[in-house]
Amino acid sequence: MRIVLYSVLILFVCAAAGIGYLSLPEPEAAEPAPLSAAELAKLPKERKGQVLIYGAYGFSGSGISRLAADYGITPVLAGRNESKLKPLAESLGYEYVVLSLPNNHDNLVSVLEHFELVLHIAGPYTYTSEPMLDAAIAAGTHYLDLTGENHVIQADLDRDEEFIRANIMVMPAVGYDVVPTDCLNVYVAEKVKDPINLTVLMNGNVNAVAGAGLSRGTAKSGLEILSRPLLMRQNGEMVMVSSPKVITRTEEGRMQTLVQIPWADMVTSFVSTGIPTIEVYQVSDGEVPSIFPKLAQYRFGRRLLSWMIDEFLPEGPPPGAQENRQTQITSTATNAAGESASATLTTPEAYLLTFHSSLIVAKRVLDGDWQSGFQTVGKMYGPDLVLEVPGVTREDS
Repeated sequence: MRIVLYSVLILFVCAAAGIGYLSLPEPEAAEPAPLSAAELAKLPKERKGQVLIYGAYGFSGSGISRLAADYGITPVLAGRNESKLKPLAESLGYEYVVLSLPNNHDNLVSVLEHFELVLHIAGPYTYTSEPMLDAAIAAGTHYLDLTGENHVIQADLDRDEEFIRANIMVMPAVGYDVVPTDCLNVYVAEKVKDPINLTVLMNGNVNAVAGAGLSRGTAKSGLEILSRPLLMRQNGEMVMVSSPKVITRTEEGRMQTLVQIPWADMVTSFVSTGIPTIEVYQVSDGEVPSIFPKLAQYRFGRRLLSWMIDEFLPEGPPPGAQENRQTQITSTATNAAGESASATLTTPEAYLLTFHSSLIVAKRVLDGDWQSGFQTVGKMYGPDLVLEVPGVTREDS
């Protein structure tokens, strides 16, 4: 009995110590030393047409880096971990620069001054977007990223005047889901007079393919979204709701659950279409354990889940998934008279789409097709840009 009590006590102490550790604030990063003249000398002398890919060695970053040459782009790769960055750069024959984000404004500016465009692939953008944007403004460098975090996109939108004064274009969310959804939403919105409601259904795994559907970076960005108040777009405003809508349906003899999600389209498609009420649903054949959103509300819970993501999630989907998995998005725009228009977009696997879409947008910018200020892909480039991604099809419903 005494042994059992001691064992329980030890477990309790260990658990308490673990929670205490996970609850500790993240340590402040020390300000890095200035980059040497030799490091800066490796960067392009003339910035026109030059692209920096920051976060190049993550799953999305490496996929984009490997595909860049197909779009006539020869990037310089960047990130904070040289042991991961150097092998990738050497394998592709690209220059690289080791560069951290926290407390590193001067170095970031010194590097970005060598580039016309930064393609920022390092999330969660809750923490990484602002320092890179601050440097892009100072350096006069155009900015693209892959965020799906609507609070980050709203923060970007709020800085529109700064971007205009700096004469740079800032376009967040140039991957999945926002490129396909924004283009599709613009497409259906243009088919209805004065639409007031927009409904988006996202199914990220139309073909059943084994293996993870998320990279670690995407999972961590999702964790940031779960940790924040649940906001939805209603009547033109972002309003807090107590719980998401959940809809069940039977599709082709299979039960599905539609869960309303506070995704980036709450901001991007409002800017692109002006539709005041927007609902986005994730179509799923399973359920997310309710403990995850609850844990995400607490600092120690987020650190625990982040540790679990690093330890147990693979770097990204298996190779076979990219060849076989498809995603499907259906958007419906409706006006006050009840008139509506619907269309469905079928795309390649989400990360494969992201590799292409981010580079398609980057090439547009390098070719001079840009406008200063905050921009969305659907508003800037129109509904057909997504059809430039290999394997994308669109069908009116």
